Amino acid sequence: MNFNFQQMKPVIQKDFDDILDNYPTDLSRITDLIPVGGDPYERKRIIVENAAELCPVHLFGHYPFAFEIDVGEVREVCYYGIGNECYRRSGVDFSALSALTKAVNEQNMGSAHNFTDFIHRTLDHDKLLREGFKGVYETCARLNEYEPDESKRRYRELVMTCCKAVEKIGLRLREKAREMLPGAADEDVRYNLERIIASVNTPWEPPVTMFDALNTILCTTLFISGLDGVEMNAYGALDRLIDPFYRRDLAEGRITEEEAYFLIQCFLHKTDLHCHFNEVRKTYDNGVSVMIGGCDLEGKPVFNAVTDLLLRAYTDNKLINPKLNARASASSPREYIERLAALAQTGNNNLILQNDDYIIPMFERMGLSTEDARTYVGNGCQEVICRNQIHSRAFVYLNMVKVLLDTIKYDEASLPEGLAAFYRYGSFRKDSYEALYASFMANLRSLIRTVAETFAPYEKIHHTINPEPMLSSFTDDCIAAGRDMADGGARYNHKTVSMVGFGTLCDSFLSLRRAYAKGNEKELFRAIEADFEGYDALRRSLNAETDRFGHSEEADAYAAGLAHDLAEVSRGIYNGRGIEWRTSLFTYYQFKWFGQRTGATPDGRKAGEAFSRQMNMAKMPALTSAALSMSVLTGADFNDVGMFDFSLPLTVSAGEAAKKALADYFLTCLQLKLPVLQPNVADVKTMMEERQKKGTHPDLVVRVCGYSALFSELPADTQDEIIGRLIS
Repeated sequence: MNFNFQQMKPVIQKDFDDILDNYPTDLSRITDLIPVGGDPYERKRIIVENAAELCPVHLFGHYPFAFEIDVGEVREVCYYGIGNECYRRSGVDFSALSALTKAVNEQNMGSAHNFTDFIHRTLDHDKLLREGFKGVYETCARLNEYEPDESKRRYRELVMTCCKAVEKIGLRLREKAREMLPGAADEDVRYNLERIIASVNTPWEPPVTMFDALNTILCTTLFISGLDGVEMNAYGALDRLIDPFYRRDLAEGRITEEEAYFLIQCFLHKTDLHCHFNEVRKTYDNGVSVMIGGCDLEGKPVFNAVTDLLLRAYTDNKLINPKLNARASASSPREYIERLAALAQTGNNNLILQNDDYIIPMFERMGLSTEDARTYVGNGCQEVICRNQIHSRAFVYLNMVKVLLDTIKYDEASLPEGLAAFYRYGSFRKDSYEALYASFMANLRSLIRTVAETFAPYEKIHHTINPEPMLSSFTDDCIAAGRDMADGGARYNHKTVSMVGFGTLCDSFLSLRRAYAKGNEKELFRAIEADFEGYDALRRSLNAETDRFGHSEEADAYAAGLAHDLAEVSRGIYNGRGIEWRTSLFTYYQFKWFGQRTGATPDGRKAGEAFSRQMNMAKMPALTSAALSMSVLTGADFNDVGMFDFSLPLTVSAGEAAKKALADYFLTCLQLKLPVLQPNVADVKTMMEERQKKGTHPDLVVRVCGYSALFSELPADTQDEIIGRLIS
């Protein structure tokens, strides 16, 4: 057997291409059976049962795992599929939702696309590996035996239908292996097919071996995505989950380290192999993520043999996808932190650190048990989610800077019709700094309330639009309650809006406070309206000002107070199921996109320039000062993470001494309880050479925001923004 992944990768890629280049498959023979409207459980049953029977299944020969079912999507899409038809054929009138999301986007109030978050989901991987879908089926059957409530019984019957569909798909994959085996002359292909035939039917049955466990995660991720119609893009805490299987396989002589490493590399490469990353998705954020490190369910640090295999795979292969999210804390083993620093030193920029010391207590404040909080994974970009939780966030982003500028520019009489709906609960007093600040908060709250009120009717009927019984199978307490997670059945339910431009907003308010104190606020209003044309001296003085977040203790104290107020601004606003809306400072790349469409600001920023990145200050000080200043924000009671985004020159980061220094810096940031660290280790000269002549450094990778990409394939304005991080 050849377990050298670099040698096998071209052959495996061809196996994928030979099949997936024919996607998407016409599944009209299934979709034609799905009614519009009516009983959502019946729509879902028709989809799942027919998909399990009729959707093509595939094996990739030289690729060891058996998971692929063609759900009717193009190969570049890692999720969704025929399961979306349940939503599309719900018969619900979405016109009010469409009008609201269109207005939010067109007016540059933010970005919004749907009434809930269909993207950032995870499941109880421990339960999955312990019970498989078979265990869920048996639980439903046992509960239904004496269930008097017809609605609960029907729901569990739907879950059981989904579980049996999973069994059916697994049996079809094993049968495919039996069909292929007689004609397989290649030793590697025969080995893979024979193992698939001999293994348990995952994920119907609980896994026995390391191979089974990895295959279970791949299958479940795809099956739930394709049949429930949600983005399942978090593979979970792989080192914690897989290590017991690996150790048992080694002890019983079922596997070698060489083969285990091959399996890990194959597992990780599935994302790029499936999407044909090198040809199609060079700059696209596919959302798929892997989590390592942190602590186990008892709070003990996780750093084991599988952690080592995963870090080796990322280093040896210079992987960009899946995104590597590393949990860490001030009590993490020093060796582990230095391994992360060494990976960052490579300049491949495929790493973020997520801080247990901030995130676990955050979830506990949100009402999660300590054990459930310890299961959190990075999902999508830096957003975090735990088992047994449905948390909609990073699906509505609000442009706080635009709200401030509208508050300055308008009053109730002059408010344009397109904005009036957003500010109907707001205020436009600005006769004093305090009045302006209060009006801004009222207007921001009004914007959140408007979104919440529009979404509420759809949230109430989420389960009739798109029930999610497969994902609910591994989300306590859905099965016991007989209620889908889309029907409020999950143990924890949260709703969070992401607010963009914190550093720019903070410095703008500081500038406004000074202007009001001097009595020249109207001149500042005129200057920003003119985009500082004719106000050069004023803009120079604003840019030279040290009364900025990150540059004085007084400004940092102000930032802490502003963060507290923003964390509380949505209190008392509820969704359609009685869940209170909360806020976060998570921004993705909206800091650039919103900034491009937003006018000049009181801090001296010109129209069209990007806002401050993430939870960063608008004008970055030295790294140590930046970390200390940013730590003042961690006392605010936000319901999702903010991110410290920082850049280091590649030349400064080389060598053993630099590795230890970088590890020390990571630990300092962890001790300061900064939620997420996103390092970008890059060389300005190299980026400039590639910017000027494409192809000079074709393998150069940079961190864009919540994802990494080949620098050569990024748009010119994005390249310039990233270069600017190192020279600003």
